[in-house]
Amino acid sequence: MNSRQATYEHLKGIRERKVDNILSSATTIEPSFTISKIIGIMLENDSYDVFCIDKNSVFTINARDLLATRDISKMKVDSLLHKIQPLSKNDTIEKAATMMAHYRMRSAPVVDNDEIIGVVKAKNIVELLAQQNLKWITSNTILTPDPITISSKEHLAKARSVMITKRIDHLPVIQDSKVSHVLTSMHVLQTITPEQRIGSDQKGLNQLRRLESPVGNIGSTRIPKCRTNDSLSTVIESMLKTDTTCCLITLWDNLHGIITYKDLLNLLETKIPSEVPLYIVGLPEDMSNAEIVRTKFQKIIANLTKVYPEVEEARASIKTIHGPVKERQHFEVTLRVITPYRTYNYTEIDWDLSKVFDALGRRIIRNLSKRGKKRWKMSVRKIDKNQIF
Repeated sequence: MNSRQATYEHLKGIRERKVDNILSSATTIEPSFTISKIIGIMLENDSYDVFCIDKNSVFTINARDLLATRDISKMKVDSLLHKIQPLSKNDTIEKAATMMAHYRMRSAPVVDNDEIIGVVKAKNIVELLAQQNLKWITSNTILTPDPITISSKEHLAKARSVMITKRIDHLPVIQDSKVSHVLTSMHVLQTITPEQRIGSDQKGLNQLRRLESPVGNIGSTRIPKCRTNDSLSTVIESMLKTDTTCCLITLWDNLHGIITYKDLLNLLETKIPSEVPLYIVGLPEDMSNAEIVRTKFQKIIANLTKVYPEVEEARASIKTIHGPVKERQHFEVTLRVITPYRTYNYTEIDWDLSKVFDALGRRIIRNLSKRGKKRWKMSVRKIDKNQIF
């Protein structure tokens, strides 16, 4: 059993707990609200995500999604909302963590009788992790390596662009060759929010001027720093003490990685029973062929390990695409295969989820099996040479 599997088993008690024990108040909105009003609500309630119910469906939007909007004072939020599958009171923390990690959220809505009765916050789950003995897990086992950074001299417009394209919420800011603070998506939102005193004809111009200003000292200096060999317990304790959503990981005083709520939630993601750790997120449970999709994913990796036994872990992330261009919903599936040498990513899109996995299976087997055979042949030649001499 590797360390990842051991951690998964160690956290079984948290994974199986019901979400109704850690509910918090939800920040709700109306689809008719303007973007500027939504931003104001987020900042006032310190909420990264907001939710609403429309026609018995739950919709959401978060801070990073709002960064791409332009006319925030007049544009309505309804066209930007995306549908999600909510939790019920009887769902587990494992399901909540999997949902938040998949959708990159910091809270997941819980619905009862077609009403949002609360949310499960990532911070609440992290507080539960703080109660566990995680001193035997080092930070370098779960960190995101080589985080993207930005110079304090760069414009806020570039920071916003990086957050949108790279789908990240934390940018360590470099000043005098060192990390001085961290800029988040919430900080950027706050800078582009129009002041109410400004005339409506000047609000858009004022927003552009703010985005053209340098990052400077905007951001938080309270971000904790830990070393690569510090325990996960130390990292979590530091994040909770400073009430931050990330922790910088250093090696010899240099920035080596970053740990965010998402990295911590990944420890609790739903795993498919297999010799190789398999995780699948975003699979609609009410789909008729959900079990078939799981089975196909298992077979893809099982067949792959026969010719490429070095596979350490595999993850399938399913994103449901609801668009006006297509008459029916499509699925975008990204399959990540992790090996000791590198991580391979494959993406396919189709309306039939079963066919998507078929296509991914063919691509992965064709690609990685060739690499596996090549490496095996090289190993054989080395063995023969040693025997000769």
